[in-house]
Amino acid sequence: MSVDRIKSKMSAQNIFHSEFTWMDHPTVVGYHKQFRWSWMATQLNTFYVATDCGTKEVTIPILEKHLAEAFAYAEKKYNGWPRGLQSAIGVVCILQSSNISEEVKAYCRGLKSGKKWAGFAIPVAIDSTTHETFQFTSTPMWGAIYFPYFKRMINELTQ
Repeated sequence: MSVDRIKSKMSAQNIFHSEFTWMDHPTVVGYHKQFRWSWMATQLNTFYVATDCGTKEVTIPILEKHLAEAFAYAEKKYNGWPRGLQSAIGVVCILQSSNISEEVKAYCRGLKSGKKWAGFAIPVAIDSTTHETFQFTSTPMWGAIYFPYFKRMINELTQ
């Protein structure tokens, strides 16, 4: 799975996207806004940041830097309703490499990215040699209404 494939899947789902170089690697950034009554009548603004790290080892510091920069980017680009007032930001960070550390795999499965005010930073790692995706395995209490959507979108974009 390359970022080109993720980009084509974004296009197929009408997710607005752009290409960048992020942390010296090719990246595609997608943006999707949805409002659902089932989300307690809230609007979710989701940014997808998919970066191909090639053969570079993806470690916790690299993942955390990517998460922080992606969330800061989303906060800067978001110009909708005030966060927390029936509105939230979700940032799904997808790092792909042939060299994913075991710690990063555990970090992604455990969703250890922390809480944000009316926002979510969701780490995802893809091993480009096995095509295995590492993502959260349980739904956190904070923002539980959105996580089935995040899970579905991650699966659709990465598989």
